[in-house]
Amino acid sequence: MINNGVDSYILKSKITILRWMWMKLLIIIFISPLLIIPQNITTSLDTNEVITDSLTKLNPSKNEVKNPWLATTEVIGLNILVWANSKYITQKDWADISLSSIKINLQSGFTWDNDSFLMNQFLHPYHGASYYNSARSNGLNFWESIPYSLGGSLMWEYFMENERPSYNDFINTSISGITLGEISNRISNSIIDESTFGLERIIREVSSTLLNPMNGFNRLMRGEMWKNGEKKKKTNLHFTFAAGTHNVFIDKDIDNNEQYLTLRGDLDYGNPFEVNKHKNPFDFFTVHAEANLRNGDDIWAIIASGVITDSKIKLFDNSNNIIGIYKEIDFYFNDICKFSSTSISSQLINTTKLSPNLKMQNYFGLAIIIMGATNSAYAIESNKEYNLGPGINGKIGVNLLFDENVSFYFNYKRNWIHTTSGAESEEFIGLLNSGLSYNIFSQSHIGIEYLIYERYGDYKHFPNTNNSNSALRFYIKQVI
Repeated sequence: MINNGVDSYILKSKITILRWMWMKLLIIIFISPLLIIPQNITTSLDTNEVITDSLTKLNPSKNEVKNPWLATTEVIGLNILVWANSKYITQKDWADISLSSIKINLQSGFTWDNDSFLMNQFLHPYHGASYYNSARSNGLNFWESIPYSLGGSLMWEYFMENERPSYNDFINTSISGITLGEISNRISNSIIDESTFGLERIIREVSSTLLNPMNGFNRLMRGEMWKNGEKKKKTNLHFTFAAGTHNVFIDKDIDNNEQYLTLRGDLDYGNPFEVNKHKNPFDFFTVHAEANLRNGDDIWAIIASGVITDSKIKLFDNSNNIIGIYKEIDFYFNDICKFSSTSISSQLINTTKLSPNLKMQNYFGLAIIIMGATNSAYAIESNKEYNLGPGINGKIGVNLLFDENVSFYFNYKRNWIHTTSGAESEEFIGLLNSGLSYNIFSQSHIGIEYLIYERYGDYKHFPNTNNSNSALRFYIKQVI
């Protein structure tokens, strides 16, 4: 049994790691606009204009020599480096491996592990992104890089720990790692501009490396960090920043409330309706990150979605419609509620001009959750802090735009997780946000937003649970 002092230290260390990782994500949302050459790009959902892109930089496999053997060496070396740190510096018990432990792992097969929510649902995907980007930064394309994420994870599970291989570790590391890896690969390459020099060049290279360490390592080894190159071409990244107050009402009780400082960032890569430009997976993707801060009782969220394949369809004469397959990840973390999922979704996205001054944008999606996780008070009975398993989700959203100045929006997402590890149950998690924003000048907006987080647990051996919190958010945002 770990004593309370050690347990508290471990928890604080995990929160510190999460904050450090979120600060790295700020490079995507808050620093990248300063490093990407302005091009006065607009991303109207109903436009058919083509936004040009520097494909040779964002997809380096098009003009670089592929080096799969170097990528393989880097994946193996990365695993050895992480294991050596755990074995000789932090001295973790699970790092005491031997031929005997490897034999046992190979014979016993996979199980579910009891690692923390933060470790399994956030840090493992980040590790998987490094496997994936070992291949991407050595000239391999999206599909060719996937085996490196899978293989790196399998090597770790079987050979680098004296514990049995874990289903959840493998899925989160490899599948979620692919999503984070491709997004970080594209954004890090967008930051790089080999025509710059001096302090600007240093800031670009360091920022890109923090976001995608494997790409930075390979650029350093190839001497590309100080190589003179062509001027950066037009980019198709769009940013929205928001800040304000976030007021949470516990159990929807207006008298039982907590106030937070909210910081949010949204990144859009490309235009969802430019399907003729979507030649490769993740030619369009979105990233949403937010931190609601309050004396250590922080609420964190990261949501990402990238297109795998899509196509236009005909519905109405006055509408623009696409149907597509997307890879998505969701991550919510605070002391009260924890939820994450990695999923494959099918979506119908539509924009319709209802009148000269009114436009409606909406979407509908259904997804298969490959692996989902949510905290549960009963999971401790299975020596865990959360339940996990596969499931499905559905989502719907509507956005009404009046004269391009006033926006009323509604979004709802409902997740179902069938617990395969933890307290036997069916978990239902609903997330709703609805709001109104007004364009006060140029690309600056003010807004108000109402949110609901609801959760219902249908348990086989324990009393069912039903919890719901609401929040009211006031914000100002800037579109870049």
